[in-house]
Amino acid sequence: MLVLTAAEMAGLDQKTIQEAGIPGIVLMENAAQGAAAFFLRTVADLLQRHITVLAGSGNNAGDGFALARIFHSRGAKVSVVCLRSSQKLKGDALTNFNILERIKIPVSVWNEDSDFDAQWKTVSRSDAVIDAILGTGLKSEVKGLYREVIERLNTLRVPILSLDVPSGLDASTGRPLGAAVKATATATFGFVKLGCAIAPGPEFTGTIELIDIGIPPGIVKSCGFSRWYLGPKLLSGWLGPRDPAIHKGKAGHVCVLAGSPGKTGAASLVCLGAARAGAGLVTLFVPESLNVIMEVKLTETMTLPIPETAQKGPSSTASGQILDFLRGKQALAMGPGISTQEDTTALVKELLLNACCPVVVDADAITALSDEPDILRKASAPLVLTPHPGEMARICHCSVPDIEGNRIQSASKFSKEYGVVLVLKGRQTIIAAPDGKLAINSTGNPAMASGGMGDTLTGVIAALIAQGIDPFRAACLGVYAHGAACDLSFGDVASRGLLATDMLEKLPCVLGMLERGESS
Repeated sequence: MLVLTAAEMAGLDQKTIQEAGIPGIVLMENAAQGAAAFFLRTVADLLQRHITVLAGSGNNAGDGFALARIFHSRGAKVSVVCLRSSQKLKGDALTNFNILERIKIPVSVWNEDSDFDAQWKTVSRSDAVIDAILGTGLKSEVKGLYREVIERLNTLRVPILSLDVPSGLDASTGRPLGAAVKATATATFGFVKLGCAIAPGPEFTGTIELIDIGIPPGIVKSCGFSRWYLGPKLLSGWLGPRDPAIHKGKAGHVCVLAGSPGKTGAASLVCLGAARAGAGLVTLFVPESLNVIMEVKLTETMTLPIPETAQKGPSSTASGQILDFLRGKQALAMGPGISTQEDTTALVKELLLNACCPVVVDADAITALSDEPDILRKASAPLVLTPHPGEMARICHCSVPDIEGNRIQSASKFSKEYGVVLVLKGRQTIIAAPDGKLAINSTGNPAMASGGMGDTLTGVIAALIAQGIDPFRAACLGVYAHGAACDLSFGDVASRGLLATDMLEKLPCVLGMLERGESS
C-alpha cells in the first residue's frame, strides 16, 4: 500500500475536493464510518461501554464528532470533551459539532482556569476513549493542556482508539512531538502515514487499519506517489506462478562469491537462500583450499574452486576466471565472509566494474568499497547493496546514529547519488531505488538478530533477480518474504533463539502465498 507524508495526504484531500468535487464532509463521514467498523471489531463490547471522545479544534476533532454520533445512534453511552472552545471550530468540524448539540449528545468544554483533576474525572471514568485531539497537521511540540491530557491519557487502562494518527505523533517522521498518545488501535484515513509506518511510530499506533475514505484511484494515480508499505496485496502482483513447463536452466543461475577460513557458513547460507528462493542453479566461487569443505557442506550447490590469497581468501587473480564463468548467468551475490584483505578488495572492485549480470553486494564487499564508493557509478551492471547500519555508516563516512536518525533519507540519498538499489537493513528495512521509488518493510521480528540472517537475504534477492524480476522489485520481494518466513517459523515462539537456517523451510511457503495472493 502507498505511504504518504502529512503534506502529501493533505494535498491529496484537497485535490479530491477540488477536482473530483467530493465535499470534505463526505470524506469525513467515510472516515468516521470506517473507523467505527474497525473499532467495533477491535473492542467487541465497545457499544456496551461508556465512550468519551476527546477532541481538539481541527478536522481530527470533526472526525471524532462524527464518530460520537455514529456510536450514539447505535445505542452507546457517549460523551464528548472539547479541549478548545467551539468558537475555534470551522468548516466540516463545526458542522459535525452542531449536529451533536441538536441530537443532545453530552458535550463539555475544558476550562483551563478550572481544576484539572475535577474535569479529568469525565475522562477517567470512561470505559473507552476516542483520541481526536491532534491530527496529521501537527508540526510543533505539544505543550500545555494538550500535553498534560495526553500524558494522563496514557495512564488509563482502557482502550484508547486514535483517529488517523495518535495525537502528538509526527505523521511524517514517526517521532513523538514532546508527548504522544499510546493507542490501543489507530484508524488511519486514505493512506498509511509515513510516521505510522516507521519507527518509533508503530510503538504508538497499536493495531493499525487503513480506512478507505473514497478518494478516486485516478486522483491518486495522477499524483505519481512511489513510496510503499510492503504487504501481500502489493507484492502478489509482482510474483506470479511459474510456467508449468519450466526447467532448471530457465529458472535462473545464481553465482556466489562468499566465504573464507572461519566464514564458510556465510557462503553456505547465501547459497541455501538462493536455492530456497527458487534459483534453478547455484554455483559458489570458493577459495580452492576450502572447496573440499564446501563440497561436503553443500548438496544442491555446485562449486568452482578459485585462486586464493596467502590467507586463503578469494584472490584478485581469480577475476578473469569468474568473469568468464558469469557469461550467460543471471545474477552474482558477493561479499558475505570473503574478508577485507587488500587483494580480495581488489577482486571486488574488478568484478563490480566488469560483471555482465546484476550484482547483489553485501557485507565485506560493501566494506571493500568504503574507501572508493564512486566505483559504484562505474559499475557495468545493475547493483543492489544490502548494508546493515554499521556498513552503511562506513561507506557514507558517518556514524551509525547519523544513519539511524533518518533511515529513509539516508537510503534515498545514497541510492540516487550512486545509482544503486539500496537495502538498508534493520527494523523496518528500507528499500530505495535511484528513480525515487521507496519501500518500507512490514515483516520480521526481534529473533532475527542472529548471525547469518543477512547472508540468507543476499541469496534470496539474487535468486529473484535471476528469475527475471527487476532489482528493485526483487529486493522488495526478498526483504518481505525473508521477514515473513521468520515470522511464520518463529514469530509466536520467542523474541530470541531463531537461527538463519530455521526460516529457509518456510520461505517457499511465503513465496507460494504471494503467488496465490494470500496473506502470510
